[in-house]
Amino acid sequence: MPVSSTTLHSWLAARSVARGLPTPVSDHGGYRVNTNSDTEICRWVFARPSMEMVELARTIDRPGYFIKLCGSSDELRSVMPSGWRLDLERYFMTGRQASTSQPLPKGYTIEIEQSGMIRRVAIRCETGDLAASGHAAEIPSAFIYDRIETALAHRRKGLGRIVMASLARTKYSDVPELLVATNEGRLLYEALGWHVLSPYATASIPCM
Repeated sequence: MPVSSTTLHSWLAARSVARGLPTPVSDHGGYRVNTNSDTEICRWVFARPSMEMVELARTIDRPGYFIKLCGSSDELRSVMPSGWRLDLERYFMTGRQASTSQPLPKGYTIEIEQSGMIRRVAIRCETGDLAASGHAAEIPSAFIYDRIETALAHRRKGLGRIVMASLARTKYSDVPELLVATNEGRLLYEALGWHVLSPYATASIPCM
């Protein structure tokens, strides 16, 4: 089943909250976020391919502008003009994250911060270095998980599960839970009971 525009907008709006970005606006049949970072000027996100998306791509001739689609990389590649490059495919997912998890392994400590709609969890090892972390944001229509990361030296200890469960405990209301995962992350989330709504593809013009 295709991702609905309503679900996509909810995820994107909450992601903007989590990352301190402008609210997404409707544009060319999708949603535009003016990111204005060192590596990205703007992104458009689409629930499905359309002629408006293709026409938009034809107006872009320099790096820094990204087109993203709830669809496969092959699907996006087939409609992009020449000169566009596809990034590694990701996955748009939904689930109901359990708020209980195993205790922290010995030698680790956890920090949980909450400010309005934004939450952050950090797990540190004995040296004080960051071992795992994650962010979340809750808006009236969605609770989203973002930037869930475990340092390479601290993997296979259940820290990612602890981060997810800790974020889930901060949820106030019964709204859909959403995230976008790498292929590696997808395996973790599927083990936690999440499922893929759609592949999530990204195209841009590479820097020379």
